[in-house]
Amino acid sequence: MRITNQMLARTSAKSGVPLQQNSLLDIMNKRSSFSNNTMSPLGNTGKANQYLQKINEKSKKELKSSAESLSGYAKKLSDDGADSLFAKAEETGDTSELVENIIGMTEAYNKTMKHLSGSDGTLDRFYLQELESYLTEHADALKAVGITTDRSGKISVQKDTLKSAGLDALKAAFGREAGFTEKAAYVSGRAAQNASAATASLLGGYDSSGKDFWNSFTKNMYNFWG
Repeated sequence: MRITNQMLARTSAKSGVPLQQNSLLDIMNKRSSFSNNTMSPLGNTGKANQYLQKINEKSKKELKSSAESLSGYAKKLSDDGADSLFAKAEETGDTSELVENIIGMTEAYNKTMKHLSGSDGTLDRFYLQELESYLTEHADALKAVGITTDRSGKISVQKDTLKSAGLDALKAAFGREAGFTEKAAYVSGRAAQNASAATASLLGGYDSSGKDFWNSFTKNMYNFWG
């Protein structure tokens, strides 16, 4: 199946979430070489398969945990209901609970990005680039409340600036209408689902050629928005 920019654009429009098309296509184009160079040699011996399985199982579990945490914090911050964090802050004038959840989200973000950057998975690299792009897109609003990123993409929080930020500034950075938390929640949720599926495949083991996991993984590669 040949994936084109037009197909990705239609999917992106339907989902309402921005898509870095060229990045995904570039990553997809590297899939075959990664498969041939990495999986085939490892598939020749049972010991190599078992070793690879243990490493990948551990890393996928850690990724799943951090991505679920990031998605949870982001969803809570993007909620705009009557009992949401922002609604409570508007009613009481106290932003401490908001600040606590924002700090939690930044910590979960850094852990998720660490695990994504250490993965050779096609979708993991795509999720990494998507999350990085959201930080760049919302950099000004985030900086206004004390949140910046270094060259490696790691988030740093100036807690004094964050704690003293007004509700309007916090909403401009993390509220639902800002878009950052909603998009981060969606993509990190998909990253967690993918890690969970990968772990299940790993627990099922490899065949003698070492291709079972790779085949099950690539079968769902194009169904990012499914």
